Amino acid sequence: MLWLKYHLQKPEKGFDPVPKAFAEQYAANEYKKIDNKIIDIIKSHLGSFENKTLLDLGAGPGQYSIEFAKRGAKVTWHDISQNYLTIAKAKAQDENITINFSLGYLEEAHGKFDIIFNRICWYYCINDYRFAKCIYNLIKKNGYGFIVVNNEKYLQQELAKESGFRKLAIKMSFWLNENFNIKLTHVHPSHKKLSKIFASLNFRHLHLEQCGHNTLITFNK
Repeated sequence: MLWLKYHLQKPEKGFDPVPKAFAEQYAANEYKKIDNKIIDIIKSHLGSFENKTLLDLGAGPGQYSIEFAKRGAKVTWHDISQNYLTIAKAKAQDENITINFSLGYLEEAHGKFDIIFNRICWYYCINDYRFAKCIYNLIKKNGYGFIVVNNEKYLQQELAKESGFRKLAIKMSFWLNENFNIKLTHVHPSHKKLSKIFASLNFRHLHLEQCGHNTLITFNK
């Protein structure tokens, strides 16, 4: 089902999964609570952002894109939402910051980068294994990745709010994705599955850590 949507719902033809009002409200909240610890962790691995090419993959309203650019990175913003693109462009202009903007599905990002940053949007990918391979191919040799993924504990929290057929459908979608790598809907992967996926790729260094309802993945290629 997700592959069908991928082929039929194209952002270049006007498709936007994020309503304008929601995008504006979400952006207002996210710009107030940027986690500088995330930026410091990445900097501790790099030494400096200066002149490093960085892909903010699934960048949303662009709050982290702008923060990375302020620290000297050459940032590419990539997201599917035209509404987020409008917000991010306006913010970059207000800050007098140069950012490269790329509109499309997560899997449609292209180029080679020193750093890949992907935060809390993994479950929007079409296929977990293919998306991990996509990320791997986007990273330069010796490049660094920092990924935050909502895992099964987050899904359990969300399921507690659901009932009836919708709850059953989400559980079924999760089971199919975990056991057969079939995604009928946007569903969160388990920490175990993420560990298996990334272990299959050839990294010089790979670390996965379960931090509550998130899985933090860092790597060097």
